[in-house]
Amino acid sequence: MPAARRASVVVYAAPGTLAGVDRSLRRAGVLVARLASIDRAGVDPARWLPRLARGPVPDAVIVSSRAAVDHGVGPWRAAVGPRARGVEFWAVGPGTAGALRRLGIRRVRRPRRIGSVALAAALGRSPPRRLVYFRSDRAGGDLGRSLRRGGHRVIAPIVYRVRSPRALRPRERQTLESAALIVVSSPSGLASLRERLGARRFSRLARATGLVVLGARSARAARRLGFRRVSVAPSTAAHRFTRHLLRELGHADA
Repeated sequence: MPAARRASVVVYAAPGTLAGVDRSLRRAGVLVARLASIDRAGVDPARWLPRLARGPVPDAVIVSSRAAVDHGVGPWRAAVGPRARGVEFWAVGPGTAGALRRLGIRRVRRPRRIGSVALAAALGRSPPRRLVYFRSDRAGGDLGRSLRRGGHRVIAPIVYRVRSPRALRPRERQTLESAALIVVSSPSGLASLRERLGARRFSRLARATGLVVLGARSARAARRLGFRRVSVAPSTAAHRFTRHLLRELGHADA
C-alpha cells in the first residue's frame, strides 16, 4: 500500500460498530480503514428460547452488542409477546441502545460510561432483580458473576457464536502495522487480532501502536496482551469519540 494511502486509524470491529465515526474523522483529515474482527452466527433459538419463554418474564434484559439484539432480543420478544411490555432494557452503549430502539423498544437505559463494567456497577445500585443477559459464546461469565454477587438472579443464554474471519491478507497486515492508532471494540476482538496476526507480529504491534477500546474489560485485556498505550473512549457517540481519537493521535504524533 503506498505510504500516502496508509490509514492513521484502523477500526478493528464487527461490521457496523461505531457507525458515523469514519465520516467525522475524515472531515478532520484523518485516514480511516476498517477491518472486520469477527464473523457471527446465531444459535438456533430452539436451543435456548423454550426455557425463557416458559419462565417468568425478567425485570430487565441486558445486551452488550447489536448481535445480541438481533439473535437474542428479537426472538425472545416474539415468543413472549405482550408480556415483555413492562421489561426494562439495559444497553452497554449508544450503538446497542439504537439497535434496541429500532426494534421498537423505548424503555432503554445505559450506564454513564460505556462497557460492561460500568453496566454492572449501574445495576449493582438497584435492588435484586431477575435479569436476562443475552451473550455470545466468547463473552465469558464476568458480567453475570458480578451481577449475581449483587444479589441479582441472572440467566445468560448464548444466542450467537463468534468466529474469527479468514486470514489477513498482506495488505491488511500492512494497514494494521502502519496505523498510528487501532480501535478494538471488545476483548474477543483483541483475541481475534492476536490469532490472525500471529504472536510475534501482534507483540510488535502492541509495543509500537496506540490502542483505543470501548470499556474497562477491554483495557485490562489489552494490557495483559502487552499493549503499552491504551485509552478507554468516554463515549461511542461520533463527535465525542472523534475528539478522543484526535487527542490520542496528538499523543501518538508527539
